[in-house]
Amino acid sequence: MSSVNGQPEGPPSTVAASDALARLVDALAAAGGGAPGEIARVLRTALPAAVAELADAQRHLAESAARRDALVATAADELRAAARLLDPDGGPARAEQARRLLELADELDRARSPEGTAAHLAPRRRGERPLLLVADDEADAREVLAQVLAPEYDVASASDGQEALDLARAEHPDVVLLDIAMPRLDGFEVLERLRHDPATADIPVIFVSGRGDDAVKVRSLDLGAVDYLQKPFSERELRARVERTLRLVRSQSALRELAQTDALTGLANLRAFRARVEEEVKRARRYRTPLTCVMADMDNLKPINDELGHAAGDRAIAAVAAVIREELRETDFGARYGGDEFVILLPHTSGEEGRVFAERVCTRLHETVLEVSGERVALGASFGVACLPEEDGDDGADALVRAADAALYVAKRAGRGRVSLAAPEPRASASAG
Repeated sequence: MSSVNGQPEGPPSTVAASDALARLVDALAAAGGGAPGEIARVLRTALPAAVAELADAQRHLAESAARRDALVATAADELRAAARLLDPDGGPARAEQARRLLELADELDRARSPEGTAAHLAPRRRGERPLLLVADDEADAREVLAQVLAPEYDVASASDGQEALDLARAEHPDVVLLDIAMPRLDGFEVLERLRHDPATADIPVIFVSGRGDDAVKVRSLDLGAVDYLQKPFSERELRARVERTLRLVRSQSALRELAQTDALTGLANLRAFRARVEEEVKRARRYRTPLTCVMADMDNLKPINDELGHAAGDRAIAAVAAVIREELRETDFGARYGGDEFVILLPHTSGEEGRVFAERVCTRLHETVLEVSGERVALGASFGVACLPEEDGDDGADALVRAADAALYVAKRAGRGRVSLAAPEPRASASAG
């Protein structure tokens, strides 16, 4: 097996250490003109300390990776334990929740497993293989990288920085292998622009460069590169760096989903909602499109908890969440707001259209009966609907949620099991002049 730079891959086992040192001394003497004896003395003095530092750094990296893997393994075990606690007779909603928890646990295991194949390490948007983007202005370098990586990955290539940036935005690759010295935009500029664009900010970048000075490496990592691979390097090292990056990305993605998902309902949690509502309000303001918020609160959950226990109450909450989730469009966003409250964001939806959505969910809940230990439990909820005002405001997200919550309170006072639409805020009148 040859390396990427044409040298034998890996250290030859038949070469003695003294012979290797002698070859290094000869090469340095030929390059610098120094006396071989002096060079050998310096190397014998410096090499042990350098090797010890390298071994120490490698140990710290291994310990850090082990701690991360232990955390991921614990999270996977907790997900499986939660799935086992779900009542198998809870119906399709419970079965779906258990399946999603087990699936997420499997993803976490694959993310930390060194034996995981490349097909299991990245999102599958294009089929079974991750997409890598190779950016280098030298055609030979691009071709060699593509040949090494093509057996396991889909590979796209770019011959300069601007082309790399355009391809990253269009294709959203799983990893970018980026040279530093390139026409139009250098590697640093490409990375900075990727990081400042929300659509590409999370794409991992590995710098691949012949420059080995510490300042370049430090700047690369400071800008957000996940790794730095110095030329020349072996095929094995290249593949190992890419696979390590893909495992890290998959692990982070799974943990991010875990941190933003409500385990009981499978909907997003409050933290995820707060981030999403800010984004949706900004988007609605920018493009002048309607955005509606629906607040829902279950009716009569306390009698269920009191008569049948909190496990039955949890099943009722999960059943309401399942009905809400089935009614959501791909662009909608549903979250558990807390306890037995839910919140839904409906982009490109007017207040009146949001009212129709809420009434549809309300009707479905009235028609749904949950069986718990032989008891038939009726479900129901009240809904408040509010549309984002057309006028700009600094507290747009908070005001939208408050308006939906106020409408929900009106529905509750009106007799529960109802939908209330908040009246649109009056437009500010022009001052007389």
